[in-house]
Amino acid sequence: MEPKGKVIIVTGASSGIGLASARALAREGARVVLAARSMAALSREADSIVREGGSAVPVAMDVTSDASVGAAVASILERFGRIDVVVNNAGNGGRLSLWESTDGAFTRAMFDVHVFGMERVTRAVLPAMLAQGSGTVVNVASTVAWVPMPAAAAYCAAKAAVVAFSESLRGELEGRGVRVTVFAPPHTSTDAGNDWPLEGPQVFAPAWVADQLVETLRRDRRSFLAGASNRSLLVLQRIAPALAARIMKDIGLRAEAKSAARMRGADDAARRPPRLDTA
Repeated sequence: MEPKGKVIIVTGASSGIGLASARALAREGARVVLAARSMAALSREADSIVREGGSAVPVAMDVTSDASVGAAVASILERFGRIDVVVNNAGNGGRLSLWESTDGAFTRAMFDVHVFGMERVTRAVLPAMLAQGSGTVVNVASTVAWVPMPAAAAYCAAKAAVVAFSESLRGELEGRGVRVTVFAPPHTSTDAGNDWPLEGPQVFAPAWVADQLVETLRRDRRSFLAGASNRSLLVLQRIAPALAARIMKDIGLRAEAKSAARMRGADDAARRPPRLDTA
C-alpha cells in the first residue's frame, strides 16, 4: 500500500516514534491525523508538518476513554469521509521495576493503554474500513511480546496480548478488505526508551524506526520486527528458549538495577540542600 493520499491516524503522535512516524508518512504524501491527549503539542507539530509541505491535522484523543476515542474518530470521518490506516502506537513501557515492587494499578494502566486502548481505537475505526472495503490496522508491539524480559512484566504481558489480539483479528477479517499488521520497533532513543537503560542492544533513532514503519505499510507486511538484533533474538528464542531467557534475564535485571540507582540519585539530589554561593 502506498501511503500517498491515504488518511492515516497515528495515536501517541505528540512525541517519539508516533511523531516521527507521522512526519515520515506526511513526507510520503499521506493525509496524517496526529492523535494524542495534548492538543497544544499536537497543534504545534501538525503546523510544523504543514509548513514543510505535508498534510496534517491534530485531533485530541485519550485512548483510555471510549467517549474520547469515539468523538475523535467521528470528527475524522466527518472531515475526510474515510480512514485508510490507523497506527495504534500510544503508550510507553514505564520505568523498569520488579513486579513485586509494583501494585495492580500499574499493571492495569499498562493494559488500559496498550491493550484496551488499541482495542478501543480499532473498534471505533473498523466499521468505516469495512464499509469502504479497505483499510489497515497497525498495532505496535515489542520484541518482549515474544521474548519477555524481567523487570517489565506488565509491559511484556500487555504487548503479548497485542500480538495475540492482532493475529486473532486478522483471521476474522480475512477476505473482507481490512489488513491487520503487527509492527515491533527496536530499542529507540525516545524519552520512553531512555527510561530503559539496556546494555548491549543498539539504540535506534525515531526517524529510522518511522521509515521502517512506512516500508512495512508499503510492502503490506503481516508482521515485522525492525532491527536485525530483534529478529535474531526471536530466532534464538525459537531454537534455544532457555538461552534466550537467560540473556533477557541478564539484560532486564542489569537495566532495572541501573534504573533504581538513577532514581536513588534523583531522590538524593532532591533532598540535598541548595548551595549558597558567597562572594
